[in-house]
Amino acid sequence: MLIILKVFNFDNIADHYDRWYETKHGATYDRFEKKAVDKLIWNRTEGKMLLDVGCGTGHWSKFFSTKGYQTTGIDISERMVTIAKNKDIARSSFHVMDGHRMSFADNSFDIAAAITTLEFTTNPNAMIAEMARCVRKPGGKLLFGVLNTLSDYNQKRKNEVGSPYASATLFAPEQLKGLLEPLGQVQMIIAGFVPKHEWLLALAPVFELIGRVVNSQHGAFIAAKVQL
Repeated sequence: MLIILKVFNFDNIADHYDRWYETKHGATYDRFEKKAVDKLIWNRTEGKMLLDVGCGTGHWSKFFSTKGYQTTGIDISERMVTIAKNKDIARSSFHVMDGHRMSFADNSFDIAAAITTLEFTTNPNAMIAEMARCVRKPGGKLLFGVLNTLSDYNQKRKNEVGSPYASATLFAPEQLKGLLEPLGQVQMIIAGFVPKHEWLLALAPVFELIGRVVNSQHGAFIAAKVQL
């Protein structure tokens, strides 16, 4: 039985899911999120095996592939997986699978990533444990990208009628850290300090820099890595 989603059926939005990244705000958030994740992943990735849990349409799988990872993406949404496969992303394969109970052998990957996935699970702790099982130890890593509940932007999206985020469980930085610390040392970056007005987006790098310098906890995106 597949149980990764709580309520929202992502099959229903799969065909237009990637359009958000084509908007000015979507592209800006995407750029800062990838910069944060890039700071946490290995520099030497050629031949490394990465598991992308909740891969969706393969947006982040493509990013990991460009970094040299051999990427295996899984998602409960059959339509999302079909779209990911049709993108023909280099060094990548995709499978319909429940992230709570994966069919991979223990210690199969060098790193397991879940980008905006934990928010939609029925049991985040179980998924994190399953990801850890699939990663080689010692030396493997877990990588997460999570929507920050302290962000006004995320709260606005969560309150929109029909939004996929309405059923999501967002996390504050300390909550995420508490989930991950039992597994090992946690490194965390808060990003996504993007102005809400489109006419201010040209200044987004300044907003991002200020948010990071003052160590604000209210950025829209939390990137976290655990060393196993």
